[in-house]
Amino acid sequence: MSDVEQAQMPSTDDPRAEFRRLMGLFTTGVCVVAVETENAGIAAMTVNSLVSVSLEPRLVCWSLQNAASQFDIYNAAQRFSISILGEGQADLARRYAGRGDTLLQSGDFAKSAQGLPVISGALGHLECCRWSEFLAGDHTMIFGEVIGLSDLAGSSPAAVASVAPLAFFDGQFCAIQSS
Repeated sequence: MSDVEQAQMPSTDDPRAEFRRLMGLFTTGVCVVAVETENAGIAAMTVNSLVSVSLEPRLVCWSLQNAASQFDIYNAAQRFSISILGEGQADLARRYAGRGDTLLQSGDFAKSAQGLPVISGALGHLECCRWSEFLAGDHTMIFGEVIGLSDLAGSSPAAVASVAPLAFFDGQFCAIQSS
């Protein structure tokens, strides 16, 4: 019997649930995407779908569920920030992963150099202008051109080794320690 045959997951009656369970075994980072809304408000949501797409131009992509309660706000946003969360920010990630209108806590946010809301104390921030979007099944892929970035640790190897990112694996938040 091959390794692939031995490793097959138990079957379920729902192929979507089976796919979701398997994809949950792929460890991802955790981010908060934030936009400024009309009347200078803030909308924020936790995502684990961030992808680095291109170095020239600097492009990133994240996916927005088409049925999300704040879909219209994010789909219309021409600028957004992405804050990469650290291990101590799981409660914050849970808060902004909530369904429906999320209660924002103003103390969670600072203004970036470009004037965008970013999560205070995050490992890093990307400031983006909308570059493109692509409908993909039940999600919309939002592409952004990075117009600014910053990080908490600085660029020294010792500073980077002293921080741990927040990760998501098998439906739970966890930390990844550097060696």
